[in-house]
Amino acid sequence: MTLYVPEHRRTPGESEHTAWTRPAQPAVEITPVRERPAPVWPRGLVATGVAAVVTTLMALIAKAAGVDFGSSLGDVPLSAFPMLTVYCSVIGIIIAEVMIRVATMPRSTFQITMIVLTGLSLVPDVLPFFEFDLAFVGVLCLTHIVAAAIVVPLIALRMEERRGLGLPAPAHRR
Repeated sequence: MTLYVPEHRRTPGESEHTAWTRPAQPAVEITPVRERPAPVWPRGLVATGVAAVVTTLMALIAKAAGVDFGSSLGDVPLSAFPMLTVYCSVIGIIIAEVMIRVATMPRSTFQITMIVLTGLSLVPDVLPFFEFDLAFVGVLCLTHIVAAAIVVPLIALRMEERRGLGLPAPAHRR
């Protein structure tokens, strides 16, 4: 980007005619600075921790309310809720980091992908293979949706903040 000296900043004694005939001299050369934006994963890990706590509290409340956590394979331990929340959320963070590098519209692509994956994560819960109690199926589905509702928007917000920083286009789009 080149900035030129405006007309009202001419040197003393310079006439209007000589100002127009002389070649324009750049006043300042400004080169664009490409900042490396903050990564998504720190905010994603915070959201993951919050989601793990919330899903565990939901499971504790359901267990206290009398929901049977048993299945055909045995009881589902309470420790499974935070463990699987963290596992699936870390996969979501990795997907977000990849989409920032390869997708043309990373935020909307990430959000659509996470909606589809959250929907797919409900399928094993509702299948009759594990013979879960209907109340427990409701708790499982609700914990999936609540965890996604916590993690996905916080990661997507960081992805929105990264847009417009003059980053180069992904290599496959050049």
